[in-house]
Amino acid sequence: MDSPFLSTRHAWVAAIGLLLLFPRFVVAEGAVPVGVIFDTDMDSDCDDVGALAMLHALADRREIRLIATPISARHRFSGACTDAINTYFGRPEIPIGIPKATPNKQGSKFAEGIAREFPHDYPTTAEQPDALSLYRRVLAAEPDGSVTLITVGDLTNVRDLLASPADGISNHTGEDLARAKIKHWYCMGSRYPEDLDPKAWGNFKMDPQATVEAIRKWPAPLTFTGGGKFAESLATGARLKELPAAHPVRRGYELYFDGKLQNRHSADQITVLVAVRGTQKPWKLVTSGHNHIFENGTHQWRETPDHPQQQYISALAEGIAPRDVAGGIEGLMLHVPGKKATGE
Repeated sequence: MDSPFLSTRHAWVAAIGLLLLFPRFVVAEGAVPVGVIFDTDMDSDCDDVGALAMLHALADRREIRLIATPISARHRFSGACTDAINTYFGRPEIPIGIPKATPNKQGSKFAEGIAREFPHDYPTTAEQPDALSLYRRVLAAEPDGSVTLITVGDLTNVRDLLASPADGISNHTGEDLARAKIKHWYCMGSRYPEDLDPKAWGNFKMDPQATVEAIRKWPAPLTFTGGGKFAESLATGARLKELPAAHPVRRGYELYFDGKLQNRHSADQITVLVAVRGTQKPWKLVTSGHNHIFENGTHQWRETPDHPQQQYISALAEGIAPRDVAGGIEGLMLHVPGKKATGE
């Protein structure tokens, strides 16, 4: 059995880590939190579960409003799993949609289990809401320049949005909606400065045509965050044993690891933290160059020509200890509804 003293000590370490790394984050009284769209595949890897938990913790701190959680894959239980997590955290009304079509055929070790173990009302049949309609409806309802887009899966939905014409939802094209409403896109993908192996796993390769088109047409600022060894250096998850047994985030990691709890890379969690807390310290930000995407979904960061709206993060700033950043991430992942998020 874990010592209560050690659990308390872990919580204080995570809280201090957050305060040291992000001292500026105090939400002003009466301020309207930024609206976040979290686009996730929610199937192949458990870091999606951890990232969504962080967003709910940040929403409970009033740092964000979680306005939509579209799915970029068509796994039967991905939407239901996402709805179960949203419901557990007290936000069952958050809209969810899936793409009409995608080449991504990945399975999941956790999505069905979470969907069956926790309450939700999302359909698992063919009548699942459409992600494109969701995007257009949610964006049309938000003020100009007010939305932060976070993608931690395939870019199918982003491509579909940009290619969409004006319709009964909005008299703007999808590209115009994105330009007007989304102030910044934070994209998890892939490894930096390059990922040239077509056989290595990566979000950009799940729907490579969508990746090429979405990044080429994107009309607003875009920050990429890297995975690989960088995300592995900030691995999280083992401490989820401190959560109640009936907690969907804990269960997601247990199911992924066949009943055990252990660390997994924090690729998606990094993207969330960068998107909400900013690109300053503890991150090392590269602002010169552009992300060249090949037709097969591999990519290479090239110094020229410079794309003024593209940048990436795939390392920590000098002097920052990975354990401190990982502790801050894990503190948010350990959030329980009705309690203050660690670090508050």
